[in-house]
Amino acid sequence: MMGKDFAALWPILFPAVGACFIPLASLDREHDTAKWIRAVVYGIALIALAGSFYYLANLWATGAQPEFESLRMDRLAQFAGIFIAIAAMLTVMQAWDHFHQEGWVKAETISLLLFSVTGMMLFTATSNLLLMFLGLELLSVPLYALVATVRTRGEASEGAMKYFLTGAVASSCFLMGTVLIYGLTGTLNLSDAMARAGGADPLFLAGAALLMLGFLFKTSAVPFHQWTPDAYCASPHPIAGFMSVATKGAAIIALMRAFPAALSSGAIGPKAQHAFAILAVLTLVIGNLTALVQTDAKRMLAYSAISHAGYLLLGFVAGTPAAMTGVLFYLAIYLAMNMGAFGLFTALGLVGEDTSYDALRGLGWKRPLMGLCAAICLLSLAGIPPFGGFFGKYFIFKELIATGHVSLAVLGVLASLVSLYYYLRFLVALFVQAPSEALERKRAEAPLAPSALAGASVLASAFIVVLGGLAQGYLVPSFAARAVSEGLKLLR
Repeated sequence: MMGKDFAALWPILFPAVGACFIPLASLDREHDTAKWIRAVVYGIALIALAGSFYYLANLWATGAQPEFESLRMDRLAQFAGIFIAIAAMLTVMQAWDHFHQEGWVKAETISLLLFSVTGMMLFTATSNLLLMFLGLELLSVPLYALVATVRTRGEASEGAMKYFLTGAVASSCFLMGTVLIYGLTGTLNLSDAMARAGGADPLFLAGAALLMLGFLFKTSAVPFHQWTPDAYCASPHPIAGFMSVATKGAAIIALMRAFPAALSSGAIGPKAQHAFAILAVLTLVIGNLTALVQTDAKRMLAYSAISHAGYLLLGFVAGTPAAMTGVLFYLAIYLAMNMGAFGLFTALGLVGEDTSYDALRGLGWKRPLMGLCAAICLLSLAGIPPFGGFFGKYFIFKELIATGHVSLAVLGVLASLVSLYYYLRFLVALFVQAPSEALERKRAEAPLAPSALAGASVLASAFIVVLGGLAQGYLVPSFAARAVSEGLKLLR
């Protein structure tokens, strides 16, 4: 009989209740109290996220893994919840400065963010297909609105519509896969369904493929990536960073839970691994080559996010417990790297749509601390030691070689070398290229807006990247390996 421990619900309820309270706190529209109302709204969001983080950290420290019906707050779900909560807190910090710079401070934006966080935590904490679908929709629908939250931007509606239409197709495929699997096996629990079907039935394989499509859409894997650059560029900078990190992380962790056969020797395992290999190669090649030719730094980071999905999928090709540990460690470092990279735009005062390389010229010397953080985050994204990004890729490549996928490991290394060019291009604009006279006049007429919270979030991200590189010998066995071994029981 399934347990009914309410402790499994609390981490999800914190952001959900906070999302419901924020619209009530913002009902007062008086001009004199507007500043205080904004502070209350952001304060509620941070308290809700901090409460969820604290509760999850306490569960992790005590070793408790409560369950409520099909909801399992095990080690893997706890890791995912902490990951999502940290990403959301960094997003809220950046959003305070960014929306003040944009002149578009709306409480419903933060409420939608918390609803999306709730959906992500639900999505990663169950293998029940119906609950996963509800979590998928709850995380997705707020993001469709958040992409277009600054309605004064010309591209906001277009980016949100592309994201919505492609997301609707992906959700439909996920639901159709659920119908096929339930019809064949009579259960909504994916692990039980795989055990009953044995992976040999063609209809079951079709259902599994449709489910995989839903996950891969959220990871921005090729060929389900077309929405990514338009949606990211249309979004406010903090929302783009949150989507690139939290959405991808939630999808990867949910995929890890939903397809345990891809990590074992089941009948579906080899087929899933071949599919992951093809998708990883396409994602790495297309993501990196397209990022090379971008003239806009934010759009480059969007294609960079696509390529990093390829590195994560390589871990599924190896399929060993150590490879899954490397995937989780890489996700943790990727959170810091990408939140820091997207947060730079707000911290450097690049408001609105002007995020070209030309707009970055000289800002590295004007804001040297932010320039240093940019160098740390971008070099880590490229996989340069001794930063955390290098070790994340190293753990995955090592397992690829150990399992006989040497050519894929070589491709991963070559992709990292290619990425170094466009990340260095970002740093060259910051430190080497001088701003034009017109740009200097523009900056003199409109001095940089204050961005203390955004700068603090970027500084924290850079610190995590450095810490991940220096302390990976402790972090990997203490956190990532425990989430895999105790969360995915089949890997014990």
